[in-house]
Amino acid sequence: MKKTLSTMINYLTQRLGYEFSIHRINPNNTSQKPVVFVHIPKCGGVSVDRALREQLALPGERKIKRTPLIDTSLFNFEKEIVTLADKCDFSEFHAKQIQDILIYHLNLNWQYVSGHFNVTGKILEEFSDSYHFVTILRDPVDRLISNYIFNKLTNTFAIMPPSIATKPMTKDELWLEADQILNSRRGWHMANTMTMFLTGRYPKDEKDAKSMQNEVLENLSKFSVVGTLDDMPSFEQRLNRVADKSFQIGKHNTTKGLENSDAEFTRKSLVEYFAQEKVTKILNKLCSEELDTYQKAKKAYNQ
Repeated sequence: MKKTLSTMINYLTQRLGYEFSIHRINPNNTSQKPVVFVHIPKCGGVSVDRALREQLALPGERKIKRTPLIDTSLFNFEKEIVTLADKCDFSEFHAKQIQDILIYHLNLNWQYVSGHFNVTGKILEEFSDSYHFVTILRDPVDRLISNYIFNKLTNTFAIMPPSIATKPMTKDELWLEADQILNSRRGWHMANTMTMFLTGRYPKDEKDAKSMQNEVLENLSKFSVVGTLDDMPSFEQRLNRVADKSFQIGKHNTTKGLENSDAEFTRKSLVEYFAQEKVTKILNKLCSEELDTYQKAKKAYNQ
């Protein structure tokens, strides 16, 4: 219904020389402690954001979009991006840039703030008394696989691999690219995404990742609600108690709706790639510290 209404209104307003869009908001304008949803990619966040936005967001409080964030970082990145190493440098730069965007929105005193941004201990120390911070976690290996396949099917930014191919790729080419990415700093980044989103930076190596575990858990302790994708009912119940609302978190598989014959071939080829025993070993090694942190967080918050 929303899509049909939005299409009709867009058509009519564009004929008059205007652009219009529909965003979920809370029509009742009720006052409450604001909520910040830290959306870690491929942790079920689309469903969570829709449910929270519908109940909490006031007029003008739109989701912080990924594309303009990346474009802004690109404008400020004073280095040519050519190699995979350059792209990794950009990712680390971007992780720092988006913190300022979050701080800006927190200072607007919105009722609801959401997007793919990271937090730091300093941000949480400054704002956790004024906002309910909320996030949802997922098994790191499952999250990495899902994120890799999703990016390969949808990501138009070649500077943040994997991205959509400019021409159809064979299974061998898809597997070779995946090997190259997983065995690079980019693979390390993708494996340690949770740590970056909850501290503001990627760990440099395994030793650094281990040393950052306490920082991740300490920062999570400042969140009002922390959930895991494999226990959404518990997460939903705790959200309801904290925000004094009745959230209905559905399921929205954004990858399924994007499939065509080429995309389906890519997806199946990558599913087969990640099912290999040797790749599973690589993933477990890359995600070793994340897995440990995730299990500790799951034990602490899934109660």
